[in-house]
Amino acid sequence: SRPAEVFGIKDRGRLAVGMPADVLIFDAETVGASSLRRVYDLPAGEDRLISDASGISAVVVNGTLVRRNGVDVLGAEGRLPGRLLRHGAAA
Repeated sequence: SRPAEVFGIKDRGRLAVGMPADVLIFDAETVGASSLRRVYDLPAGEDRLISDASGISAVVVNGTLVRRNGVDVLGAEGRLPGRLLRHGAAA
């Protein structure tokens, strides 16, 4: 909870019932990244480099499961549960 306090982020920094939490569950033996590859998914067909992650079992954002074993579980129209924070407050 100390980092959240330092940055003035209230109601964050602990895993407790009823508290929002961002959690990444991974296997320390297998976590890693694949080779870089180029994808063309930006506006006007622009490219970017990406690397796929391995060894990550789940990603939880604000208490909501969003990825399990590399697959999005919210679906294409699913509302993302996180919010952008600027200076410790929701933007």
